[in-house]
Amino acid sequence: MPTGEIIVEIVGIVATVLIFIGMCFKTSTFKGTLILRLLNIVGSAIFVVYGALLPAISTAVLNGLLIIVNAIHLGLLIKNHKKELETDNKSTEETKEN
Repeated sequence: MPTGEIIVEIVGIVATVLIFIGMCFKTSTFKGTLILRLLNIVGSAIFVVYGALLPAISTAVLNGLLIIVNAIHLGLLIKNHKKELETDNKSTEETKEN
């Protein structure tokens, strides 16, 4: 197998491993979901490169779209987490005052 093909396969394997590891995290916690989304974004970005190197346009396009979807969900996750922290802080302050 030529060196170029080996490099392309390594890129694909790295992307696969990152996405697989991300899927192993428990998503009922903020931290687990955060790690899942981040690893999926990085894995999908690597799959875009992999799709471009093959070339496999469908692989590159799908993973480009998955980057957008994961980024949106990541943004919403962080926004909701900040709101929860603010609500918890207000509740703690009110409890201390009483």
